[in-house]
Amino acid sequence: MYLIIEGIDGSGKDSAADLFVKHFQNQGLDHLRIHEPDETLPGGAELRRLMKTGANRETYPGLFMANRMALQMSKVLPALLTGRPVISVRSFLSSLVYQQEQWPLDWLFDIHRMLPAKPDVIIILDVDPAEGLERVSGRGVAKEAYERLDIQTRNRQRYLDLVSDPRLYDFLAPGGKVIVQGTTGLDPVVIHEKIVQALGGVH
Repeated sequence: MYLIIEGIDGSGKDSAADLFVKHFQNQGLDHLRIHEPDETLPGGAELRRLMKTGANRETYPGLFMANRMALQMSKVLPALLTGRPVISVRSFLSSLVYQQEQWPLDWLFDIHRMLPAKPDVIIILDVDPAEGLERVSGRGVAKEAYERLDIQTRNRQRYLDLVSDPRLYDFLAPGGKVIVQGTTGLDPVVIHEKIVQALGGVH
């Protein structure tokens, strides 16, 4: 299973991933957990540096694509081929949402069509943007350029718009699902239980 967890900053992606790690461990499965960008692969460290300031945003699609392709080829596909579940925090959806200011959505969809790994499940965690930013501020780490209320409000709507865009479903594995789960005011364990119920179980 290739499972992607998405959403605006502070929506609970890492907490959700932690619980899926435990879920697969309890089933005796050797999981792979990844995060985009992967700073150990081409473009990753440069992206992380640029996102602190928001500089050179027009270069993000190319850098993310290089990093994403390297990640899928070197880590995701080998794991899936050996039956290991993959849990990804962020994915190509982040590019579709966050990079619309510089590039047309049609083009952002097109450049990702050659990605070799198709997710079985995309989970979009939906949080009130103000609550999401409050969670982020409590982490005690330096903010990135996107962590502003107006940007997060806009991006939340973009995630929700993608769910009704038929092009998104072309990126799923056969029988794949897209789930939107609200996280505002909810405990991560409750959120996990709701997701598993919506999926009809996870194996």
